[in-house]
Amino acid sequence: MTHLDRILSQVISLAKLPGNRRRNEVAKELRTHLDDLAEDARSQGYDDDTAARIVRMRFGDPEEVAAAFISVYKPERLARRILQSTILMTVSTVAVVVVIGTVQSIAAVCTASSMVPTLRDISREVFGFTAIASGYCSLYAGERLFPASLPRALLPSVSFGLLLAVVFGWLIPQHAGMPLAAFTSAASGRLLQRVEIPFLWFAGTALPLLIAWALFGPLIPGWEFPWLVWFGVTVSCKALREIVRLFERAFVEDCA
Repeated sequence: MTHLDRILSQVISLAKLPGNRRRNEVAKELRTHLDDLAEDARSQGYDDDTAARIVRMRFGDPEEVAAAFISVYKPERLARRILQSTILMTVSTVAVVVVIGTVQSIAAVCTASSMVPTLRDISREVFGFTAIASGYCSLYAGERLFPASLPRALLPSVSFGLLLAVVFGWLIPQHAGMPLAAFTSAASGRLLQRVEIPFLWFAGTALPLLIAWALFGPLIPGWEFPWLVWFGVTVSCKALREIVRLFERAFVEDCA
């Protein structure tokens, strides 16, 4: 690697440019600029070592150049993150709707019961769908923001959970317990998916529901423990893990 390659590599690695296409464009422009500086120095009769020192002086400190790029592309980087987060949350919510709807349909067929009560309560079901997707995605967001610190990685999930508690307490005060328990179950499931012990995260989805059931009694009328909810949240967490993996391949690696 030449001295020009080292300068270019340092700037690109520090600049946090949004996307591979943008990184390639900036790298090409910087390489042309560096080559021009080097050629100008050599045309004045300087040897390669002296020309390299002149290029470094004229180009400036790579960290300062990278900081300038960070500032210039900050709005674009923020816009991309908002768009990507919206896509992830939307796809995750749709996946949860499909999973929970399928689980409820199978349960209705197996027990020869009607889906009418579930459809009648669809407005409350929406809160549950959103809670599961939010619980999982908020913890994933914390992992992305603070990969080296688990306590800090929990902050987005805890903060969003408190916000949902206020919103649900205002909109559905009599039925806020179930979606909040589902939120916590999904976040707990994501947390334990990080542990290299097969199926341990099954307990992560069950524990918050078990605690809520022990403290507040049946969360669903007629059910001692909400087994159907636990199964739906668990399958949802499995589906969401695959969605997150696809999301990382499609977007996160492109922004690394």
